[in-house]
Amino acid sequence: MKTAFLSALGAMGRRHVKGLVGAGFSVTAYDINDGLEETVKKELLAADLPADRVSFVRAIPHGNFDVAVFAETTVNRLQNFKQFLSRGKADRILLEKPMAADPDEVRAFQAVAQEHGVAGITQVNFVRRHWPHLHRLSERCAHEEKFSVTLNGGAIGLGCMGIHYLDTFLALSGDEVPDVTWSELSKTLVASGRGARFTDFGGDFVLTGRRSRLMASLEAGSSANVLMSVRGAHFLAQVDYTDMRWKISSRKPNSTLPNYRYGADYVVEEEGLVGVPAMDGVTHDWALGLIEMPGLAQALKTHDLLDRILQAGGARPPYQYT
Repeated sequence: MKTAFLSALGAMGRRHVKGLVGAGFSVTAYDINDGLEETVKKELLAADLPADRVSFVRAIPHGNFDVAVFAETTVNRLQNFKQFLSRGKADRILLEKPMAADPDEVRAFQAVAQEHGVAGITQVNFVRRHWPHLHRLSERCAHEEKFSVTLNGGAIGLGCMGIHYLDTFLALSGDEVPDVTWSELSKTLVASGRGARFTDFGGDFVLTGRRSRLMASLEAGSSANVLMSVRGAHFLAQVDYTDMRWKISSRKPNSTLPNYRYGADYVVEEEGLVGVPAMDGVTHDWALGLIEMPGLAQALKTHDLLDRILQAGGARPPYQYT
């Protein structure tokens, strides 16, 4: 039986457990907190998965595993990553995002991975790159001379959830790294459900690349969910992350109307629910090598972009998001 090491059994960690057990792995789960074993067992049984495939430890073990997943808060992730590699290894490694709240620690992951010879097999959970509607949008954007993306919403937290939207923008632009043209952070911070020691940022910013632009307004003082639009020369996609619906429209290819007849001769190509694969299913496929997540080098670009937005808006590391 294949083996997996899992660091931390919070909400995300337990999703990984389901995926790993469902993929046929025997899981060694590390967490220092009390009361999680019964929660894990109940959730596995509720999902018709064998609870006896998971063993629980209070110290990072010695030994080699087929896969390793790190799902703790940013405060402990680098430390646990180092300790694991000093005691054993894995053939595939997955780090939760954000890798760390301190940019120095983010960069340290690459050095630690290179030191232990695992830089090429360490990936980061930017799962939205596997969302089908983003594949469709990436295909459309690839054929545009220029396109723009807008984000409008409330207190998602740039470090925790907002980094997913930054990675989405990079994916749409073919991973072209943009300049931070302008950034203004919200006057208030975003509170965290994980405790008072964690806070995050809202803000408005503009990113400009050679052929793409992102205009974002993510206000920490707002409770609105996020709407995303993607506009090319003759198409418009709108994604509502409140009810998880989207619509993509484009002009008829034989239209001869001038551009000032905006919206005329447009047809809806696709609309409906946004298909989002469950995280345990993604973990299942990743663990079996059926899909790949961005590697460390790519993930560092996304983390660096977040840091540049925050510093351009006046914040200084280390930050306190998780």
